[in-house]
Amino acid sequence: MYTSIEIKELPQTNWAFITHIGVEGLEKSYGKLLQWAIPKGLVNDNLKLGRIYHDSFKFTEPDKVRMSVCLMLSEPVATQGEIGLVSIPNGKHIVGRYEIAPHDFGKSWQSLFIWMNEKGYKKADQNPFEIMHNDFNEHPEKKCIVDFCIPIL
Repeated sequence: MYTSIEIKELPQTNWAFITHIGVEGLEKSYGKLLQWAIPKGLVNDNLKLGRIYHDSFKFTEPDKVRMSVCLMLSEPVATQGEIGLVSIPNGKHIVGRYEIAPHDFGKSWQSLFIWMNEKGYKKADQNPFEIMHNDFNEHPEKKCIVDFCIPIL
């Protein structure tokens, strides 16, 4: 598992999203999001998918965790139906870059929060999120290259 952790000032980003509850069926939600985005010309070589966590797995059962599955936008667009638009404000973040298998996301998030506490950082009142940089199905080892981002004070 490759990991690097940095403190970064991230710019504001705009995301189209679908609300999803639980860990099952994420592929279906991402599929709906992409079906909406393709005819709008929003899917290209620079595509970044992500996920915003509204609940913590530490306190919420996995089948009840609320999250938004997202597609990063270069600028805000009109949305409709179950597709929403959200902006993540600029600010200071702990950014953990990982090259991991999908089943390693949970323990990688845990290790990043442990790192945050050990280094004395405090989480800001914003939701943690992840930015995926590849399609793990195209990786020779089926790994995700992903940034886990924790907004901090």
